Amino acid sequence: MSPRIPPLFHSCAPLVAIVLGAAGCTLEPQPIPGSPATPVEDPLAYVDPFIGSGGFAYAHGSAFPGAAAPFGLVKVGPDTRGPYGVIRFLHYSGYWYGDDFVQGFSHLHLHGTGATDYGVLSVMPTGAFDASRLTVEANEAHMDKAREKARPGYYTTYLDEAGIEAELSATRHGAHHRYTFAPGVSEGHLLFDLDHHLDSGAVSHAEVTLDPATGTIRGVVHSMGEMSDGFGGYDVFFDARARSPWKTARVWSEGTAPAEGLTANGKKVGFDLAFDLADGAPVELQVGISLVSLENAGKNRQAELPAWDFEATQQKTRKDWEPLVGAVRVFGGSDADRRIFYSSLYRAFLMPTASSDVDGSYRYGGQVRTAEGFSFLTDQSLWDTYRTVTPLYNLIAPEAARDTARSLHAMAEIGGFFPKWPIATGEAGTMLGASADIVMADTYIKGVTDFDAEGAYAILRAAAADTAEPPGGRGGREYAVTYMQHGYVPADIGRSASHTLEYAHDDLALANFAGALGLADDEAMFRERAISHRELFDPAVGFIRERNADGTFPPGFDPYTLTDHYAEANAWHSLWAQHDIPGVAELLGGQDAFVEKLGEFFDNAIADLAERPIEDKFASSTPRYDYWHGNETSIHAAYGFAQVGRPDLTQKYARWVMEAHYVDAPHGLAGNDDGGTLSSWYVFAAAGFYPIPGTDRYVIGAPLFPRMEIRVKGGTLVIEAPEASAENLYVQSVTWNEAPLDKPELRHGDIAQGGTLRFEMGPSPGAWGRTD
Repeated sequence: MSPRIPPLFHSCAPLVAIVLGAAGCTLEPQPIPGSPATPVEDPLAYVDPFIGSGGFAYAHGSAFPGAAAPFGLVKVGPDTRGPYGVIRFLHYSGYWYGDDFVQGFSHLHLHGTGATDYGVLSVMPTGAFDASRLTVEANEAHMDKAREKARPGYYTTYLDEAGIEAELSATRHGAHHRYTFAPGVSEGHLLFDLDHHLDSGAVSHAEVTLDPATGTIRGVVHSMGEMSDGFGGYDVFFDARARSPWKTARVWSEGTAPAEGLTANGKKVGFDLAFDLADGAPVELQVGISLVSLENAGKNRQAELPAWDFEATQQKTRKDWEPLVGAVRVFGGSDADRRIFYSSLYRAFLMPTASSDVDGSYRYGGQVRTAEGFSFLTDQSLWDTYRTVTPLYNLIAPEAARDTARSLHAMAEIGGFFPKWPIATGEAGTMLGASADIVMADTYIKGVTDFDAEGAYAILRAAAADTAEPPGGRGGREYAVTYMQHGYVPADIGRSASHTLEYAHDDLALANFAGALGLADDEAMFRERAISHRELFDPAVGFIRERNADGTFPPGFDPYTLTDHYAEANAWHSLWAQHDIPGVAELLGGQDAFVEKLGEFFDNAIADLAERPIEDKFASSTPRYDYWHGNETSIHAAYGFAQVGRPDLTQKYARWVMEAHYVDAPHGLAGNDDGGTLSSWYVFAAAGFYPIPGTDRYVIGAPLFPRMEIRVKGGTLVIEAPEASAENLYVQSVTWNEAPLDKPELRHGDIAQGGTLRFEMGPSPGAWGRTD
């Protein structure tokens, strides 16, 4: 989902030094030739959480750099301000690398999205407190960027005011804060702002109770963000404890001045705790969070933070990251290549969010249920993640894939329909299409079957194919009846072309799902509907576009304009229907015409990027009208060449995307990561094959590293390309388990059992796989 900013945003002075500079982000040369290639021994050492946290406007990665466990409900980190204030399109995760002021360390954040939500329960260490310091602005502190560091499960920075070293670590439902004040400071404060939220959000009510005898702090805030406001917001329950007793506690709420006390409630609630620093010990705080109840917040804290051992918390969370980031082992490559790759793999598991508590209970759609045998995952940006994250999970993280499928089905059972963008405890309804169709189908047909597939399919089918309105509604299939009547979504409905494209892809996924379940009639029906987008091809202009209900095409058409007929896209972005590349080639007149037009799409993008670099904040303040890697609609397009007999061009343009749009620096993503979508794209591209979601097919590209080992369900998938380098980017031949492959395609059932995929590489396009 793209940033919601005006198409032309006028900004001021350059931030080259701030935006692009980062300790540990120096670009490095390409791999040094040598055999055997050196293996990565510690993948987590190459993870840089700051990659993707910089960039500007449409080129802002919106990455969360703070402390988090895999799929952690708690993502504790800094909410920052800088030369552009806290403007939303730079602060979807609460943080922008170009900022140098911290306004508080809050506990819940999204990763990589194009909308703001969360940013609640803020804690700010200060050296002093008085009645004038009740606002975020009055308590913000400048940070020393040179001392800011992050790694999986850990974040630290230095606040100049009072010389405070702030350190954060996280568990799935908890946070451990450690604040070390400068020597000689006699008193330290922790200011809790229960009214804190990211821009466009609000806290409608908060309550807190302090217990100095036990050092505990318990309460709840009701938050409404840009997306969650649609279902009324959500409660965040917290149970915290301080390691050392506080000297005094001052509380306040709207209309009241700070005063000593133990409770507060209402709006604009906050409190300050003063600590004696005579012994020089840091001030430590542990916080448990729950979206279900106050009791569960306490259970979560007690289970995950049983002792006052900050280092142990870090190490435990690091261990939790190891099997996910370590699922892929690369050999060779430069340190920069390795950092980009492993940081991408890391970001793929920051979302979705495991909101079920340690006892399995979770809240969704106004109900509290118990997740038995899985973790309930919310915060799912499905329109984005079905493209790359879902296939990645189904290949290397089947437990996460199972949890995703079971969670979505549970949401559908509660709400009556599969959601489009579930967040916190409800459905935001953001974006379009029935992306859950693809997620559920992709999961099942790739062998992750430990969920009620028949029950899930029945709900999906009713929304897609029943003319009578299902009891719970249709979710993303809201225009299903009109779609069935006309064979497409007509132009009087907003985003009609994109709706049709999404529904057609959804239909192909349901056809494959139905086939796997043995439902032959359904399979045939949905497979026929899966080419509905072809009805929108206008041969007079050569593009898929809006079409009136009477079958005519409206006058006036510009393929470069981002109109309301498309979702965050124009006609160029929307032409390359991912699930039907051969069909699009046929519409355009065959292989040569397709290759020429897709080549024009990329060549124009290359010229545009040379003229208007991503690093140029003015250029990044407008969309990219040719290939736009910072948005999801066409990120698969480079793999279209291989599907019509020109794999050499897939190899060429996919490598250009990797080199031009991924950088070992804070501006290292070309746009919002959208829950790991762009990150997962890079993982697949580096591996040398790319998924067609909702099917069991992969398109072969070209690997980045001389060797890669991927842990899959049935063993180890080895990818060998000994000659791979910056120059040797073209595939000369490919073998699978020593048998030659004659076309650039793989099936999931083969690679999921493990085996060896070997590439012979060279500096010039080869004849392998070509049919021209």
